[in-house]
Amino acid sequence: MPALERIITQARDSLQRLGTPPSPGITALFGAGDGNAFSADDLRDLESFAAKLTQPAQADGVSQDLSSQLSDATKKLLSKYDASLRWQLQHALVEDLNRIIRSGPIYDPQRFASTKLSPETSSLLGQNPQGADLVRLNRALLLDAFPEELSESLGAGEVEQQVYVSFAYGRIYLVTAQAPREELNAVAVDRLRELVEETKAEVPGLNVGLTGEPVLENDEMAQSQKDTLVASIASLLICALIFIYGYQETGRPVKATLCLIVGLAYTLAFATLTIGHLNILTITFVPILIGLAIDYGVHLIARYEEELRHGKSEEAALTKAMVFTGQGIFTGGFTTAGAFLAMGLTDFKGIQEMGIICGGGLLVCLVPMMTLLPVLLLRGRQNVLDQELGDLAERRARIENLWLQRPVWVSVLTLALCGAAATQLRKVYFDYNLLNMQSAGLPAVVFEKKLIDSTPKSVLFAAVIATNLEQAMAWEARIKQLPTVSSVDSITGFLTEDQTRKLATVGEIKRELASICFGAPDPKPVDIPEFSRTLYVLSGFAGQALEEAQKEKPALAQQFVALKQSILDLRKEMLRGDDTRLATNSLKLAEFQRALFDDLRETFQALQNQDNSAPLRVADLPPALQHRFVGVTGKYLLMVYPKDDVWQRENQKKLIRDLQTIDPSVTGTPVQLYHYTDLLKNSYIQAAKYSLVAIAILVFLHFRSPLCVILALIPVGIGTLWLGGLMGWRGVPFNPANIMTLPLVIGIGVTNGIHILNRFAEEQTPSILARSTGKAVLVSGLTAIAGFGSLILAQHRGIRSLGYVMSTGIATCMIAGLTFLPALLSLLIRLSALKSKQPGAEVRPAAPGQEELRQKTSSVRIR
Repeated sequence: MPALERIITQARDSLQRLGTPPSPGITALFGAGDGNAFSADDLRDLESFAAKLTQPAQADGVSQDLSSQLSDATKKLLSKYDASLRWQLQHALVEDLNRIIRSGPIYDPQRFASTKLSPETSSLLGQNPQGADLVRLNRALLLDAFPEELSESLGAGEVEQQVYVSFAYGRIYLVTAQAPREELNAVAVDRLRELVEETKAEVPGLNVGLTGEPVLENDEMAQSQKDTLVASIASLLICALIFIYGYQETGRPVKATLCLIVGLAYTLAFATLTIGHLNILTITFVPILIGLAIDYGVHLIARYEEELRHGKSEEAALTKAMVFTGQGIFTGGFTTAGAFLAMGLTDFKGIQEMGIICGGGLLVCLVPMMTLLPVLLLRGRQNVLDQELGDLAERRARIENLWLQRPVWVSVLTLALCGAAATQLRKVYFDYNLLNMQSAGLPAVVFEKKLIDSTPKSVLFAAVIATNLEQAMAWEARIKQLPTVSSVDSITGFLTEDQTRKLATVGEIKRELASICFGAPDPKPVDIPEFSRTLYVLSGFAGQALEEAQKEKPALAQQFVALKQSILDLRKEMLRGDDTRLATNSLKLAEFQRALFDDLRETFQALQNQDNSAPLRVADLPPALQHRFVGVTGKYLLMVYPKDDVWQRENQKKLIRDLQTIDPSVTGTPVQLYHYTDLLKNSYIQAAKYSLVAIAILVFLHFRSPLCVILALIPVGIGTLWLGGLMGWRGVPFNPANIMTLPLVIGIGVTNGIHILNRFAEEQTPSILARSTGKAVLVSGLTAIAGFGSLILAQHRGIRSLGYVMSTGIATCMIAGLTFLPALLSLLIRLSALKSKQPGAEVRPAAPGQEELRQKTSSVRIR
């Protein structure tokens, strides 16, 4: 009988630790509550705890209060406690502790004045918790008050005792799985999802989910594929509509779009040959290239139509467009591609792939745009309205004259905006936290956040590898003293502590269970009517127990009420339906019965076969513990849990610095996050430097003038400064995804200056917007904004931020190029005229169809 009572007690404790059991009947019977309950295993030092409760010190207010709330039965056991009463006292104290922490708030500032509260407890205390959170707080308070007597938690700190990894004081259990090879991760994730759905179907009400690095990578890649498809379609449609609306025709824009699609097909082949795969960032190359490569066709068609309006034949117009505007297209294409290709010179593999695919893709798309598009422009029905409406050109000319005639005011206003932007730059920072980039709605992300929020303890740990047990023990002792470390999980506690008492307990359990044996499982289907009658009898016994429990234990009475209701529900469900359904239920119950008794038999046999003749060895430990803490080479893992949130950069740095004083080769997720984000940021900064140098060289080779290099880069510098100011004003940080903006804005923004300076070198007039070049710069800028802006539709917050920052940067560079650069050129012409004493060299208002300024205004030439 004592053995049976002990087994029932242990079963009850196990169910409490398992959180929410699947069966309502079991829930009612064993009273598994909110998961914050104490268990018998939590009494780390029963003798010390009993001594404090029996004779609490005068200054120990917590022990005094706790002692006064103990039941009479527990007090009686305490008064005559000896080793023979250990089991009874353990479970009596557990029952009282759980009753106390569930009865209401136990915190009193005076009572806990001498107790040092942990940061987690203090944080929870300040949240004014209610319900299950209040029980959790009460439990944490007792753990802080009795650090030597009670276990630290039912979470990761007791992984070794429970084998299972648990969080939130036992409310969440973690099962880890690993694919045999990395390339099988996707297949493994799909199979795990099937198993989860099967488990949910078998155990209604069970809340199960998947998360972890392979799951997150798989889900975010799938989400990125969906986002890219939507962004690509949106980008293609918006760019085509901008092209059509800007040129008031459909034929030539459609031809350019077809050439773009051919170029994208070539790029897919190029990416397959060079890289062979896509990642979460490179998969976005399609909408990016749509917005950038369409610019080739925009500029070529704009100049072609302008020459047609000036009376040239189709062949002559196309020849002039290819000769003059084609130079700017090639230079602009190579500078933008150079910005991407500069990323290929960095040390970060993902950035290299992004640079190679997008940079190479821009060059590949240039081929059909400069070969196939000219052929298509000369074929088919030509536009019957190859004469631009005068009022549209005049309107653009009037707008442009607002700054061409006032270059000084434009310069002052530009400098003022630059100054205002500069004041906001200090607010721009780099967000190293990768959690802020994830797709918020993905199931894997939801469960990841739930896991992180479930415990004040970090779910990330640093990994320290010891070569032998002695080194593991020494390092663990030193690591626990570090100010940045919360706790250390390892296998050393099992193998080094004094196991005399545990071995005696194991021997006692073996003796108690020696007489228990299991018969062969019954292979026959369950007799439904007979089983129903048995349940009916059990319900009657529960009713009798209910009457007795109502007299002294109302809480227990409620459990019997729930048990009777569960029995009734089970009988109704079991007996419902026709004979076919009853036969199916009979087979299902038989299968469940066999599985249940197999589990019980294996559990009891494992207990009966325990070896208590010698201290534990590594081989004696459960396989789950061996796999977690001992490597295939025999080295030992120390899982170091940080005290602070290591998703934050500064906390990562402090933890790594402290751990490297003990083990310079420390690794683990916090270390990898630190070096990964650091390498990525530095790689993009390096790429920005490379692209700036490469672009400056290309611009110099094109214009053969250092002044032109400066003039072409001025809109980029101003636009980038405005971008930084807007980011600081709006509170948008850089992150590992949008930091790509640094090299790209240089490469994309400089093309505006190249086209404007190329036209100025040809005609020696700063008037741009009234001409085809200005309209092409405007339309190509809008299409580039559409290409990157389509990424804002993405669910992945990193890609979304890339779309926002890049589209803003392109817009600011375009505005600076279309306003300040022409105004600056106008101002330079005036200053040159004054210096040459040519007062007549004044910039006149731009007029539609004006080919060039008079020769006397050409004293500032680009050579």
